[in-house]
Formats: sequence, C-alpha cells, structure tokens
Amino acid sequence: MENTATAGFIHWKYKGGAPLPPGPVRRALFYATLVLALAVSFLAFPGGLLAFVIPLLIRFAVPRQLSLGPRYLLCGSDIVYFGNIDRVVLDETRGRMTLQAGERPCFVLERDKFPTNARKTDKIAANKAAKFAKVSAKLLERIRQASPAVEVTGA
Repeated sequence: MENTATAGFIHWKYKGGAPLPPGPVRRALFYATLVLALAVSFLAFPGGLLAFVIPLLIRFAVPRQLSLGPRYLLCGSDIVYFGNIDRVVLDETRGRMTLQAGERPCFVLERDKFPTNARKTDKIAANKAAKFAKVSAKLLERIRQASPAVEVTGA
C-alpha cells in the first residue's frame, strides 16, 4: 500500500533518511530465526546454510518511508517539527524542497528518492514528478497549518 493514513499520519515510500534501528519485535524475530537457522545448519549442514537467508532479510529489509503527521514529519531517523520551520525553498526544476530552521536546512525532500514501478525512463520521470508534486503540496499545506508565518520561496 503506497499512501495510507493511520492516526493522522500519511505514509509514502521514500528512499531518504537514515534507516531506523530495528524495534523490539523485529530484533526478537531476528534472534529467534538466527537461533533456528543455527540449529538447522547443524542438522543438515550444506542445505541448512540457506536458513540464514531469513534472519538476514529480517535484519536488512527495513521499510523506508516518509510519514507526514499533523505537526511533524518523520523520515527514517529524521524528525522535523513544523513549528520550528522558518522558510521553505521549493525548486521545481531540480526537484527539491528544502525546509529551513534558521539559516540551516533541517530536511530536504528530493524528487529522485521516490520509488516507482515504471520501466520506461519517461514514465519513471513522470511518476516521480507526480509523487513529488503531491507530497510537497501536502507537506506545504501541513506546514502552513502549523505555522502560517512561514516564508515560501521558489529557487
């Protein structure tokens, strides 16, 4: 599911931000399958080594997403509170939206980090541009709701 809303949050697949460390459920599942893979590899040595694929998938297949809430944005380990944002620089030609708190940027939304299932280059570009336009408009709407005095400029 690409765009889902849960408890006021909207989620999009996005390949940005540092990956989150595994939570307690994912960590427990990783260790349980690792112990199981060790046991299976001792019982059936050559074929049992394939059992290590499952814990590796659990460990390294971390979902990457952008979560937009009513007051803040979550992307990996990055958290941006909309009340702290002073300026938004939207550059449609380069496909970048920069959120600034003071003089330094606190988050950069990039068009090229949105995944797409298209195969042709023109379709890929069109899908990424459409997702970027949709997400940046929604993000700008939420920022203006939280702090109406935000300066929005186009670079």
